[in-house]
Amino acid sequence: MGTAEQLKQFMEPQSIAIIGASRSTGEGSYNVLENLLGYGYQGKVYPVNPNANEILGVKTYSKVGELPERVDLAIVSLPRSLVPGVVKECVDEGISAMTIVTQGFGDADDDEGKRLQEEIDRLVEGRGVRVLGPNTFGTANAHMNFSSSFIKTKMAELPVGLICQTGAFFVGFGDLKLLGKGVDVGDACDVDAADALEYFEQDEETKVIALHVEGVRDGRRFLRVVSRVAKKKPIVALKTGRSKSAARAVQSHTGALAGRDEVWDTALRSSGVIRTTDIEDFCDAIMAFCVLPRMRGRRVGITTYTGGFGIMGVDACERCGLELAELSPATVGGLSALSPPWLAVGNPLDIWPGNMISGHPLSQMEEAAVRSLLADPKVDAVLCIFAAYKPALHFELRRMVEEAAESHPEKPVVFYIYGPFYEEVKKGLEATGRTRVFSSFDRAACALGHVASYSEFALKR
Repeated sequence: MGTAEQLKQFMEPQSIAIIGASRSTGEGSYNVLENLLGYGYQGKVYPVNPNANEILGVKTYSKVGELPERVDLAIVSLPRSLVPGVVKECVDEGISAMTIVTQGFGDADDDEGKRLQEEIDRLVEGRGVRVLGPNTFGTANAHMNFSSSFIKTKMAELPVGLICQTGAFFVGFGDLKLLGKGVDVGDACDVDAADALEYFEQDEETKVIALHVEGVRDGRRFLRVVSRVAKKKPIVALKTGRSKSAARAVQSHTGALAGRDEVWDTALRSSGVIRTTDIEDFCDAIMAFCVLPRMRGRRVGITTYTGGFGIMGVDACERCGLELAELSPATVGGLSALSPPWLAVGNPLDIWPGNMISGHPLSQMEEAAVRSLLADPKVDAVLCIFAAYKPALHFELRRMVEEAAESHPEKPVVFYIYGPFYEEVKKGLEATGRTRVFSSFDRAACALGHVASYSEFALKR
C-alpha cells in the first residue's frame, strides 16, 4: 500500500475507535465523540472507556479487543504512561492507523517521554502500522464532516489541504475557514509533512496545499517530495522557527530540527513553493489561489478614487515584486474621453475627476476603468482601490467582477476596500467566488505577487 493510500485511513476513515473517550460533555469537555456527532459524521464510531457502558447514547467498549470490527483509525487520548500498552493492543487487533493525541513524548524535556516514544516505535516497527503524532490534533475532512480534534474544528468545503505542526490552525483565523482537509503532524514520529504532501498530491478535492512547518527530520526526502508536488499544485508555506531563539522553541514544541532560515528560504523558493511572511500573508495567499486565475505576467493596472491612494498602491505593488503596467494608447484614449481635458490619464487611473468634474456617474467610471484595464494587452491583473461609501456598493461591483471573470478569465481582479461599510462590501464581492477583498494595499499587492510567482514557476516547468 502506497503512502497516499495509507493516509486515506487518517483522512477518510469509515470507522473510528476513540480510545480514552471522555464521559464529560458540554463546553470545556474536549470530547471528540461529542464533536463528531455535532459535525454529522456518518461513519461508525466506537468509544473505548472501561468506566462507561455508553456515552452520549453510543455503546462504549471497555478495551480494544472488544470492538466488533477492525477499525480504519484509532484515536488515542490517554495519559502518556498508558499509551504504549494501547498501541500494542491496536497492533495485535490489526489496526494499522493510529492518531496519538497525548503530549509528553519526543517533545518532553524528561527522559521518560523519550523512553516511551522509543517503546512505541519498537511496537509498530515492521508491522505495517502508521502513527500520527504524538502531540497532535490529528486530521480533519470537511467533505465528510470529520475531525479527530478534541477542539471544535472550523471547517468549510474549500479545496484546501492543510499540513501543520500546531493544532491552532484547526480552530481557524477570523473569517478564514482553512480546513477543507487538514493534518496536524505534531511530533511527526512517523507520519510527517512529506507523507501528507503525497496524500494531497493525489487528492482530487485539494487544489491548494497550505503548509505550516517548524522543522523536519528528513530534509532531503521532504524537499524531494515538495519539489514534485509543487509542479502539480500551488503550495503556500509558512515556515516558522526563523530566529535562533525560535528554533530552540521548535525543539521543545515538537522535537523537530528547525535548521537555518536562509537554507530553508532558498530550498523552498527553488522548489516552487510560495513562502509567506506571517499568518495574514499565509491566509491571503491560500484564498487567492482558491479563487484567482494564474497570471501571464506581473504587470498591474490600478484604478482608484484618489490619486494619493493610487501612489500608495504603486509602492505596494513594487514592494511585492509587481510592475506598473504601461497602458496602451487605445486604453488612454478611451478613458480620456470620460475625463476632464486637463487630466493626464495614466496608471494608476484616477476616476474621481470623471465623476466630480465631468459629471459621469461613479458606477460608469468604475466599470469603464476596469473594463478598459482588463482589455489592455499590456495589463495582467487589476487592483481596484475603492471606498465602501455605501453598504450596497457590492451590488454594482458584483456584475462587473463576474463579467470580468467571463471575458478575461486569465486576469485576476482584486480590491483594496476602505471606508465605513468595508465588511458588507467585502462579503458581497467575495460571494462571487471570483475575487478577493483586502484591508490594506500591501495585502492586496502581495497576494497578487504570490499568484504571479507561482504562475511563472508553472509556465517554466
